[in-house]
Parts: sequence; structure tokens; C-alpha cells
Amino acid sequence: MDAGEDHISEVPDELLNTILVRFRSTRAAARTSALSRRCRHLWTPLPGLFLSEGSQDAAFLDTVDAALAACDAAPAIKGLTIALSIYCRGGSVPAERVAPWLRFTSQARSAWRSMAHGQEAAAVLDVPACEGVTRLELSLSGAWRVRPLAAGLFWAVTDLTIVSNCMDGSELTALVCKQCPRLTHLKLCFMLANASDISIRSDSLQSLSFSVCKARLLEIVAPRLEELSVSLAPDEARISAPKLAEVVWADDNYDPRHATGLMMLQFDEVDELKLGIYIPQGIADGYESFLNETNELPKCKILSISLPWRHGLVPGMLHLLRGCNSTRKVSLLVCSDHVSRYPCLPSCPCRSAESHKIDDIILNSLEEVEITSYANSHEVLEFVEQLSRCSATILKKVVMKYRLNSPPPLTKEVREKIRNLFQPKIEVNFYVLSDWKWVRLD
Repeated sequence: MDAGEDHISEVPDELLNTILVRFRSTRAAARTSALSRRCRHLWTPLPGLFLSEGSQDAAFLDTVDAALAACDAAPAIKGLTIALSIYCRGGSVPAERVAPWLRFTSQARSAWRSMAHGQEAAAVLDVPACEGVTRLELSLSGAWRVRPLAAGLFWAVTDLTIVSNCMDGSELTALVCKQCPRLTHLKLCFMLANASDISIRSDSLQSLSFSVCKARLLEIVAPRLEELSVSLAPDEARISAPKLAEVVWADDNYDPRHATGLMMLQFDEVDELKLGIYIPQGIADGYESFLNETNELPKCKILSISLPWRHGLVPGMLHLLRGCNSTRKVSLLVCSDHVSRYPCLPSCPCRSAESHKIDDIILNSLEEVEITSYANSHEVLEFVEQLSRCSATILKKVVMKYRLNSPPPLTKEVREKIRNLFQPKIEVNFYVLSDWKWVRLD
């Protein structure tokens, strides 16, 4: 290349912008200014800003401010990501430094994402009205408190994620119900400043992920809601969502008596029902509580059950099978070979002859049963034996899987005895987990 020859000037702006976007780093894109005068401000109208440093010091905050100030064409910004490490070497990140970044997004038609860590003392972050922002994500840890301005509207926001330290319950209710009229996807993960009720009323909401600590009553009125995930359950839930198609209720303290309109009442029939069953051991009414809470399950094509250990496995599964007249596949996962040190009381109903009856179990639709456990156990084999005696006229396949690699969980002789429990037309297969792959045993 001849001295002074500049081939960069011959490249169209559109191609250069495409190259800069692929950097996934606005700081790296800005450094191209050193290549030529033409590149000095070429990066400023990029559709996305990515401002991130793995080990930045306090000067990085000034870099963020300068980068945003250089973007005169703010309406062209479609995405803004600012990632901050836990602490800058000059100290923690004050809320007053973050607030102007939010005001920048309020003037842009953009998606805002922030991953920041706050200071030891509580920092209040005021979120201004962002009428042009379509996706807003605040991922803040540390002593942050998010406070949306009451007078503002988030008119264009469809996707809202708040992962923070705390927030006021009434402000959350106002934000969702009044300030986000086009909200379709909502994810909440934080602690309420004070124990309070939460109301989520939205005509546009389609999916909700709820993990909020200190929520007393959760009220949901969402005619278009299709997906609901709850990992920190409130004390009580009232849900009106006629189009609800998928529910994940992962909290260990789920009580259907406190979830009006959910699960048993909302769904008469589902494609797949996944239940994590925990039957307290050594508690007199533990098994009775399990029976009461699972008496009226919705009809399902696939029933997936997971048990933390083997207590109540046989009577519990027989109880659930009584409601499986329309079920095509039953999947059982025994999560551990652990046996609790608390023995089941002699008076526990799970020991009664009544709880082991199979005469009233009719499985007219059952085609396949899959059982996965960590080790061979008497309870699992007893359930298989009881299953073989149930009325299942179209059962085609039984699969038993063992997660322990060695020694083989069942001898060939025992496997043949299990096969002989079932009719010859039923295929019975055994698998063991080896090198993270299921290997079939002969």
C-alpha cells in the first residue's frame, strides 16, 4: 500500500456499520476512530450500544457517559446494554450515575438492559418514563431499590424484566397495571420493601415469571395470559386467566387451597402434568395431606412425577394412577436413594391395606410407563409388581432406567422375572446411565 493511501474511505458506510455491529462492544467500535477521520463518529449511530468491561475502574463510568453523549442520533438506538462489575476500583456505583443512562433511553426508541451492582447503603434508582423503549431489563444486585416515577408512561414496553434487591409493592402494581399498557412478557425477581399485596391486571400480558419475596396476596387478572411460572409463592393467589395453557409452580409450599383459580380449578384437562411430590415422613397427617391435595387432578395425556425419596412411593403412585383414566404415559423419577432417618409411623395411612388396593385402578388409555431411579430399591420393584396387576389393556411398553453406572442395578435373572410379570405383548426394557448416555441392558 502506498504511503497515505486510504482504502477504508472507499468502503460504504453500510458495510462499515455491519462490521462494527459484529464487535458486540461499543468501546471496541469507538477505537476504530484512530483508523481515519471518517471513522471518528461512524460508530455513534449504531443500532445497538454494548458498554461492558470485565475489570473496569471508576473511569469506566465516565466512558459510558461520553459514549452516550456522543450519540446525537439517539432515536436510531435500538438496544443499549451496560454491564458493570460488582465494584469499581474507585468505589461502588452510585445511583445518581445510573439515572442519566435511563434518561438517555427515555429519549431513544430502544431496548434497555443494565447489569449493575449497587453500593452497601440502599440506593434508590428512579426509572423515568421511557415511551419509546420496547424492552426494558433492570438486572441489579446489591442494595438497590427500583422506583418507577409515578407520572411516567412506558407506552411501548412489551418486555419488562426487573431483577433487583427490592421494590415497593404498590409501585409495582401501578407500573404493571397503569404504566405499561402494551406489556406482553413480564419477569419479576426481587424482594418487596415491605410485605404487601400485589395486583397484576393487564389486557395484553401473555407470560409472567413471578419470584417475589414477601408477597402476601397475588392477584392476577389477565385475559390473554398463557404462561405462568411461580418460584416464590405468595401466601395466597387469586388468578383469573381463561387462556392459561402452561403453569410452573416450583415453590415447595404450594397449597391449592391458597391458589384460587389455579391448577385444579383452572384446568380440567392438560397435555402434560408435572408434579413434584413430597410426602412428609414421620408426620401423622403427612400422607393424608398428600391425598387431599391431589384428589382432583386435571386429566392429562402425560403424567410426570418426581419424588425426593422413597417414602410413600407405592401407595402414592397407586393413588395418582386412580385418576389416570385418560393418561397415555406415566413417567416416575425417584430423585434419590436416600432413606430418611424418620421412620414412618405405624399409624400412617400409607401402611394400610386400603392404600395398596388396585381393584379400582383402570388404565384404559395407558400405553407407556417410564421409571427412573438412582439405584435398585424394594419400593420401586413393589410398584412395578403392582402396576403389572392393574387393568391396562393397551399398555405397550415399560422402561426402567438406573442412573448408577456400576454395578448393574439388576441381574439378568431379576430382569427376566420382571418381564414375566407383564403380558408377552408388553415390551419391558432396562437402561443404565454410562458416560452420560443411556445404554440398554440385554
